[in-house]
Amino acid sequence: MPALTNEQLPLLAGALLRLRGLTLAAVFKTTGIRPANLSAWLKGKPQVISTSRVAALMYYLGLQSGQLRADIVHTWANQGEWLHLRTVFTLLQDPLTPRCMFLNEHRGMSQTMFLLWGDAWVRLSITPAPMASDDLTALVRPDRVILLPIMLEGIPTQAVDETRSALLNLAEQGGQEIPCGELAHGFMQRLRDPGEKGYVTTGTDAIGWTLLEGTLRRAMQAGMSPAELAVRIDKFLP
Repeated sequence: MPALTNEQLPLLAGALLRLRGLTLAAVFKTTGIRPANLSAWLKGKPQVISTSRVAALMYYLGLQSGQLRADIVHTWANQGEWLHLRTVFTLLQDPLTPRCMFLNEHRGMSQTMFLLWGDAWVRLSITPAPMASDDLTALVRPDRVILLPIMLEGIPTQAVDETRSALLNLAEQGGQEIPCGELAHGFMQRLRDPGEKGYVTTGTDAIGWTLLEGTLRRAMQAGMSPAELAVRIDKFLP
């Protein structure tokens, strides 16, 4: 992937500022970049900040040579729509390997997960927008997804070695790997739950759900995308 352009750098910096919850004043305190100049640069006026200060800013935000720094644990938080996450993962240079996502099996209004992105570790806290909870796997395109049996908020993030050791030990002791190409995590459980959708499940539906899940898996393993499946099923609806 080519180096980021002068137009892309402010977009990436702005997204990282928001994911890290940083203010312009906090950036000024560390980098010496005046808030007014930084604000203008983020809006697309490159001449207000020197090249050396742009490099210092990106390093402070966790980037070096177009990649996430591997010497820190990146701590990001995203609420609602995923505009800033999409910007970051669209503009970041993809690592050759690995891209591994660590999730916990307890889903709620918010969730903490970890991502191994090449040599870098990211702690990501997400409060998803409605119906957006399954987009992250498609956004990150992980090589592996590992489901862990505990909540991940308590995983240490002060040092990279501590984070790596804690997650890899958990993965060895009780982690469940979700093969790539499988159904999105939690999809069948949410589908079985009638909620307020207006239908009623019965005890005899269990076999039907099992057959449906098996059919969907075989179709995806054969190369069909979720979008293709949706189109085919929609043709049979009244």
